[in-house]
Amino acid sequence: MKIRLLNLLFFFFVSAGLANAQTVDEVVVKHVNAMGGADKWAKAKSIRMTGSMELGPNMKAPFTITIKDRKKMRFEMEFQGMKMIQAFDGDSGWSVVPFSGKTDPERMSEEEVRGMKEQADFTGDLYDYKVKESVVEVMGKEDMEGTETIKLKVTKKNGDVKYIYLDGQSYITLKETSKQKFDDKEIETVNLLSDFRSVDGLMFPFTMEGRSDEESGMGQSMIMEKIEINPTIDNSVFMMPSSGTK
Repeated sequence: MKIRLLNLLFFFFVSAGLANAQTVDEVVVKHVNAMGGADKWAKAKSIRMTGSMELGPNMKAPFTITIKDRKKMRFEMEFQGMKMIQAFDGDSGWSVVPFSGKTDPERMSEEEVRGMKEQADFTGDLYDYKVKESVVEVMGKEDMEGTETIKLKVTKKNGDVKYIYLDGQSYITLKETSKQKFDDKEIETVNLLSDFRSVDGLMFPFTMEGRSDEESGMGQSMIMEKIEINPTIDNSVFMMPSSGTK
């Protein structure tokens, strides 16, 4: 009887583990399909987004984000007649931050490069997560201001952890939370995504609000005006220029 009981318990736990793995894959597949489907995302090689960032009451700054091959990225923002540039060429990053009195391009820190590298993969953390060697876990359901969400925990290859909240009905991402280190300080970031629209069959949030923590009711919002899929982009825009040229 004891042997039989142990066998039954072993079968139960193994079955439970398999069921959990299948549940994760089922959720991820539904999410990817809701965002346009794996085939369409595989064909998206470059992207250009233009819009404005709301920095405060009556304060807006136009921006352009250019991404190629999910590895190269350039972010430009204009404010008060000055242009800030952040770029990553796939290996290293550089920036021009005139707001702080720096008008020549400078190399980014390790933390900044890490952040740019992650943002350059516009497919998100769930698409091809096994290829990216990430581990995804279903943490259960959670209420988000009256909307039932599915909470996922994503542990990346480098050890970073992100929590993703999917709409329980549409499987579209509503919120992401993560912790990152900047200047030896751990900062929690919360991204709220809304106003999803189809662009060439792919779903994109046209409103993204970033907060520094869960409790804060204030943050910076990015409002998209136009998103282009597979525009022609020259690699030179990602390369660090010599001083005096951008």
